[in-house]
Amino acid sequence: MAISNHERVRISLEILCQGLYPYFQREMQAIYKEDWLKTAKSCLSDEPNLNRNVEDVLREDISALLKVMTRQWDQVFRKKLDYPKRRLASEILDFRHKWAHEKRFSTDDTYRALDSIVRLLKAISASEADIVEKQKQEVLEMLSPQQVEEARIREKLADIHKLLIFRDEKLLRRALTHRSYVHENPGEGEHNERLEFLGDALLNFLSGEYLYRLHPERGEDELTRRRSALVDEKQLAKFAIEVGLDFRMRLGKGAILDGGFQNPNLLSSTFEAVVGAYYLDNDANIEAVRAMIEPLFDSVPEQMVVSRSKVDSKNRFQEWVQRNVTTNPPKYVTEQVGGLSHAPEFIARVFVNEKNYGEGKGRNKKDAEKAAAEDALAKLKKQGLL
Repeated sequence: MAISNHERVRISLEILCQGLYPYFQREMQAIYKEDWLKTAKSCLSDEPNLNRNVEDVLREDISALLKVMTRQWDQVFRKKLDYPKRRLASEILDFRHKWAHEKRFSTDDTYRALDSIVRLLKAISASEADIVEKQKQEVLEMLSPQQVEEARIREKLADIHKLLIFRDEKLLRRALTHRSYVHENPGEGEHNERLEFLGDALLNFLSGEYLYRLHPERGEDELTRRRSALVDEKQLAKFAIEVGLDFRMRLGKGAILDGGFQNPNLLSSTFEAVVGAYYLDNDANIEAVRAMIEPLFDSVPEQMVVSRSKVDSKNRFQEWVQRNVTTNPPKYVTEQVGGLSHAPEFIARVFVNEKNYGEGKGRNKKDAEKAAAEDALAKLKKQGLL
């Protein structure tokens, strides 16, 4: 009799609990000594029916175990497990809730749940990982070719976490430090804007080289548009979240209150800074950066790159200029005109042969320049030139 997806998830969650509990107990005892169960119980104070022995609950209920782990992450578990593993714990907790409410598990959902469980078990070197891995491979055989490719991409992204390890922790800390944090904590050293500059240059080069190899039939204009789409703010923000940088960013209190951990501008800037820092940490070895970044490029669906590339205002304006005015690209002059340290405002003006064609404002230089290009395109359209 074939086993259902719901049952596969149940079995794998039980195996996870079995493999995770000894590690959990050991790490909690190392910090809290004989008070570890008391501390664990305090983390479960919102549980409505905590009448049983706490140790029995933790041994048998993966939901309780993961809740305590996530709530004690900074105090106990982050010393040996990185932040992407915390995200795994949260994902598995979501799968556990879905299973408990008897929600339907698709084959793809089941694969993702088992994959997350395997990765967490492997992170703590638990032998139970091999048991769930076998279940995962059985589910993989039931996926469609497209789903199999997506699963492989997820595994590639998981490998990035293994690569993104810094020898110089101070360099990583600087890459994660926003100007707003330094403003509120003057003794914390340098913020990440110089590293952001370096990372931006590296990403532009690597994305250009990547697309040049991937699309030998495409011309310069098309490759330029695709490069802009591959490393635009929204996409880099997604990369930042995928490699677990969101809640690692060091932001000032004002930036946090303004939703900084979800702010695409802050996320993309931090990602650029981390790329720059990773390059320096690896002795300016661009091959190390390429190994880290290309799986992320591979994970972006082709149709998404194409659709974004069609609407890039800066590229559209540059194409018009080079067809109708000069072969030289437009020149953008951008400056900060106001805003707070964590939410600046920029204004950009775009010139062609010293003539001002448009201007625009934005929360960062890229957005301001795009707005200036959009203004220039709107003026050209109004004049009947576009």
